[in-house]
Amino acid sequence: MHGYTSSTYGNRIADIYDQPGQTPVDADRAAAFLHDLAARAAATGGGEPPRVLEWGVGTGRVAIPLAALGCDVAGVDTSEAMLARCRAAMLTRRRTTEAGGRLRLSIGDMTGIRVDGAPFHVVYAAFNTLLHLLTQEEQVAAFANSAAQLGPGGAVVVQVNVPDVGRLRDGQQVRVFEVETAYVDLNITLHDPVRQQLRTQQMIIKEGGAELRPLMQRYVWPSELDLMARLAGLRLTARYADWTGTPFTAESTEHVSVYRPAEER
Repeated sequence: MHGYTSSTYGNRIADIYDQPGQTPVDADRAAAFLHDLAARAAATGGGEPPRVLEWGVGTGRVAIPLAALGCDVAGVDTSEAMLARCRAAMLTRRRTTEAGGRLRLSIGDMTGIRVDGAPFHVVYAAFNTLLHLLTQEEQVAAFANSAAQLGPGGAVVVQVNVPDVGRLRDGQQVRVFEVETAYVDLNITLHDPVRQQLRTQQMIIKEGGAELRPLMQRYVWPSELDLMARLAGLRLTARYADWTGTPFTAESTEHVSVYRPAEER
């Protein structure tokens, strides 16, 4: 896509990102899963507060409830628009409940930024965040950067979809999500199997005009993901179909994978 950068998706989707149907309703389950991992790692280090790093923190969908559970969370994103929404959500959350931890935000790229607060007990990328890196080299670099900021007993956690390229006919797909008398919401996708890339436009057509919200992703097979982790000195220790620990099977459409340093396996 001409002019597409690492911040394009976030900047163009931030205003509707938290609306129903845009993201999965698994934020609290994700926060509970990640808090448990981080708390167990922190307990081995003398009872210090669990420290967690999120790549692609977005609007704070997972990070804010995770901080409320008592974690100190460092959130990184490439999109200023997303971070602005997150700051606003943090203010709203403080009016309704006292967060048990802290949430600190930074703008940057997960392939290279070093974040204050390292080493972390958990480093994670939820809801296909890793797929926003558009080359294998960048995805490998993200694993290496995650491992470099991980403390003893810690874990790197990645949630991504299982690729389903069979749904794309002739390298493309059109999906219609909603049709009303004055409103149409649809996605148009082109598939590049050589680069393992999907180019998508979410098009919302209304009376008087249309809204375009572009997205590019590079999908990753589970076995390829595991090899990337190995290159960073990590090994798969658990894989689930969701944040509640449902067993991963051939029918699973996504997975939550937990990686730990090879020498600690």
